[in-house]
Amino acid sequence: MPAEPSSPFIVARHRRAELLAAINGLEGALAAPSAEPRWTEHLAEQVEVLGHSFADHVTATESPDGMYADILRTAPRLSRGVQRLVAEHDDATVSIEALAKLVDDAPPDADPAWVDLIRDEATELLARLVRHRQRGADLVFEAYQRDIGGCD
Repeated sequence: MPAEPSSPFIVARHRRAELLAAINGLEGALAAPSAEPRWTEHLAEQVEVLGHSFADHVTATESPDGMYADILRTAPRLSRGVQRLVAEHDDATVSIEALAKLVDDAPPDADPAWVDLIRDEATELLARLVRHRQRGADLVFEAYQRDIGGCD
């Protein structure tokens, strides 16, 4: 019988849904025509939302009373998976900050080269975040024999 979800699990599930919404928001902003007025401003807003959502996700998982601590208490065999996800948090945080700077540095009427650079960096970040969420879901399932939810 699967273990009952713990409070850290419930918090992480909520943060996971918020992170997915932020990922979808950034993807939508990227898909908008770059000639649209305020394209870079809207993109900057979505990157900021993603940054906050990701920081909340990191707190929910890495804090001393967070989900990773709970996993390590109940399933210490999963420590390598937890370490990998923590390292991915560091990398993603750096990438989000770099994307925010790139968008902030874009001229108001960004030429196609700027737009392509921004879209390439953002798309790469989004792909990494999707893979991170998948690895996290696999780890949670292995620890709790519960699905953390696709949050669709």
